[in-house]
Amino acid sequence: MAGGDIADVERVRSYVLAMARRFTHMGPNGAGQTTKLCNQVIVGCAMAVLAEATRLAVNAGIDANRLPEALAGGFADSIPLQLFVPRMVQGIHSPPLGHIATMLKDLDTVAALAQTTSTPVPMATLAGQLFRLAKAARGADADALEIYKLSATEH
Repeated sequence: MAGGDIADVERVRSYVLAMARRFTHMGPNGAGQTTKLCNQVIVGCAMAVLAEATRLAVNAGIDANRLPEALAGGFADSIPLQLFVPRMVQGIHSPPLGHIATMLKDLDTVAALAQTTSTPVPMATLAGQLFRLAKAARGADADALEIYKLSATEH
């Protein structure tokens, strides 16, 4: 994902494709960064929603490890579902898929862009607040998937 003059983007296309599967011109300068922020809205919200669904399954006595298998091929299926849920349930956080601080930085940047563009982003804002809680509870360098642990009950 890139922004800039189309001629400049085309001039570097072969170099970028030597390192990446895709290279999409998204518009003027800054459009690549905005596209990355759109990606982070989806990923951050997916992490928060999958943590919620996984916790609901666990608390209701369902084997949450089987959610990816049970939901495969349906509208809820996704790479995040298949990858994140098992890691949440099994407590696999090393190596981290991403750090809480990075996700929070990106969601805070989304909120700032949304403010300057008068764009409502209620889901991204909520996800940002959940990651802020996760940072306070788990630390900035913790795996972002530790957002799942926010809703754990102490026994």
